[in-house]
Amino acid sequence: MTETGWTAAVGKSAFDRIGLHRLTSGFNPGAPLILFLPGTNMNGELPLTDPDHWLPLYLAVHGCEVWALDYRTHFVPPDTPQPGLAELRGWTDARFVSDIDAAVNFILTAAAGRAQRRLYIAGFSRGAAFAYLYAAEHPQKLAGLIILDGFILRRGSLGGPKISPPAAWATDIGGKSLTYDKRKALLELVIRDPKAPAPIARYRTAAENLDQVVYESKAFGGRGGLANPAGHFSDALTLARVLITYDRYWPAVQDDEDPMTPELSRKLAASKLPVIAFASTNISPRWPSWVAGAAAQTGGPHTVIILAGWGHLDILCGTRAAARVYAPVRAWLTRHAAEERGRAAGFSAAPSAGAPRPGPTSQSTGR
Repeated sequence: MTETGWTAAVGKSAFDRIGLHRLTSGFNPGAPLILFLPGTNMNGELPLTDPDHWLPLYLAVHGCEVWALDYRTHFVPPDTPQPGLAELRGWTDARFVSDIDAAVNFILTAAAGRAQRRLYIAGFSRGAAFAYLYAAEHPQKLAGLIILDGFILRRGSLGGPKISPPAAWATDIGGKSLTYDKRKALLELVIRDPKAPAPIARYRTAAENLDQVVYESKAFGGRGGLANPAGHFSDALTLARVLITYDRYWPAVQDDEDPMTPELSRKLAASKLPVIAFASTNISPRWPSWVAGAAAQTGGPHTVIILAGWGHLDILCGTRAAARVYAPVRAWLTRHAAEERGRAAGFSAAPSAGAPRPGPTSQSTGR
């Protein structure tokens, strides 16, 4: 397995950079091309070496060529004070979508001459919202969408505290009680020794302390919304290794936008892109319907798999993600990539006029 990285300047400030990471297990001209868009405060770096806990790595091990994006936020030093973050006031959803397009163009140029002439976008959480926005603007470059517990965002739809400029140009991943430094110290302790004494006395170990932090996260509704270690859907050490790679700041302006305009909604509906989407249930009773509703808006065939009892991160890196998320994604990609190769070779995969068109499917699964 090889990981290769690139960075590119996309503006004048020191923060205006984006990055790409390519994971591949060898040259395969017929392999599906996938761009992974991480969620809020996340980046494209590889946090884990176990393919059963990280979708990009799993797909690369199984023959796909996977690229992952570093947003501009990855290049903002964590010790930057709020007055030094004024540059982020212009980091709108549209700006990030333009960065995604630059990344897609780079990937397609690097893949010139291959059978695949379009790529798949996989988006987790806010990355799913970016995937839909990008699909609306550039459907001709895409073969399909892989949606991991996300949907088309509306103003305030993610909940949680909002800090508006100019009081702060960016939201901080640290909170009032679990500050950025305390968060970092807890994650480092879990990685170093999950059985070490917990920083908070009422918990026995560092791992138990982290389990309770993610389970009770108010921004994700509590009761396992962020992750559900109580249901054995997540593992503290895996979560720590993923969470410690998060970037500190995110542009506050994006939390006050409604980026999917009526015009873009019409374009998305005309794209007819196929979608496979996965939804957790613990954040909100309405969350699965939001995920399913967004998947239907491309106007193409869509499969929605609802995972009962799962938290948000359980879908991305949980203990059962390989069997219940990664394997279905791989099977879906194999089928659609074969159709894409057929189109590239000049064969039409479209049904005849009298043939039934594939319709949406929904599947709800429990523990």
